[in-house]
Amino acid sequence: MNTLRIIFIHGITPTVISWDFSERLSKLILKKLIQYQVVPPDANAEEIAQIVTFERVNYSMVGEDAEQRLLQAYEQEADKLYSFAARLNRMAGLDKIRRQIITSVSDVLVYKSEYWSREIQKMVLDKIEPYIATGDSVSIVSHSLGSVVAFDTLYESVGHNPKWKDDDFRPTNLFTMGSPIALFTLDLEREPARRGSKASEEQHEPLVRDDGVWYNFLDAQDVIAYPLQILFKDAFNVEDIVVQTGTNPRKAHDGYWENAEVADFIAGRLKLDFLRINGTGASDDLTPTGLADVEPTASDMIDPTSEHHVVKEDEAPDEVSLLKRLFDL
Repeated sequence: MNTLRIIFIHGITPTVISWDFSERLSKLILKKLIQYQVVPPDANAEEIAQIVTFERVNYSMVGEDAEQRLLQAYEQEADKLYSFAARLNRMAGLDKIRRQIITSVSDVLVYKSEYWSREIQKMVLDKIEPYIATGDSVSIVSHSLGSVVAFDTLYESVGHNPKWKDDDFRPTNLFTMGSPIALFTLDLEREPARRGSKASEEQHEPLVRDDGVWYNFLDAQDVIAYPLQILFKDAFNVEDIVVQTGTNPRKAHDGYWENAEVADFIAGRLKLDFLRINGTGASDDLTPTGLADVEPTASDMIDPTSEHHVVKEDEAPDEVSLLKRLFDL
């Protein structure tokens, strides 16, 4: 039986170092797949892993040392800008903003480095490579800066990766969430095709399979997310999907990871992919006994930042163990 392979790529956030940023969305997608009778409701972790696997690319440690040096230097210099009294009043908000800018801008600048961008893209390729010639369906789910990483990786690989070209491989789906890809097209050093110009119409190759999709999820309150459908109309087939993830910009930008509507769109496509690669919604020995009566909400989720859910990079669980822990199987 061929398997659905889901690969998550995070955006700008320091917290991903210590917890599984994709945990909530993984659980939502799995529950939707149970509803759609792709996964039997009584399946154990080993059986689920035959149908769908969830993996993550965590590049958050890249550039972390330099970022910490900058934060420490700013900490020692902050008194030049803000007195102790100012820190106790509204000016303290500016201090917090400066710290957030250091964290977010440093990640972007690190990725702008040709060396480090190649290293980060290699992390994505290493996750995809085992499935290139297997017949499995590979879907990329990426957030914020991670969507830029995903786009660049796919763009370079469909055109120039010999393994991909030899096996005529492309990922089945690309799902981008809260994506600033549009802003990155302002980089005039990037190839014309990446900027979506009309001149590139004959130069690009599709990023995903012809029977797959590129869904770009965005919320009106998320000021980092931008539509792509018109911008890329002469280069790539992408569909903008507006969802409601939060009522303020910060919550809206992070809220895709726990949004049931996003999970539903993704799971709906995964069901079609599973039918295509296997010819049925479930294997003969994993026939669903009925449709699970579940409607996931935020209350279904255990706080991934809690002590119970800390995941150390050097102690990452294997796929089956992770499924057991995430889904209480």
